[in-house]
Amino acid sequence: MSEKFGLPTSVALGPNDTVFVADQENNRVQKFTRSGEFLTAFGTRHDGPGYTESAVAVAADGTVYTANLIDNEVEVWKPAGPSTD
Repeated sequence: MSEKFGLPTSVALGPNDTVFVADQENNRVQKFTRSGEFLTAFGTRHDGPGYTESAVAVAADGTVYTANLIDNEVEVWKPAGPSTD
């Protein structure tokens, strides 16, 4: 995955000075170091109009919460992988 943004819509700070950016157009969240070094990206693409990852929040334990506009739900991304609650 590339660290290029399509439409960044939300930023959250995570543990160890990491920065998470919701990239709505690319249906993903990108993770960076505090100095801007790209670490990883994750997310889901859903069928239908609109975009998914429009907002992001990060808990102290590293759990990432994203707003999914297609399914009207909050997706929970545990450090080990995704789950939907």
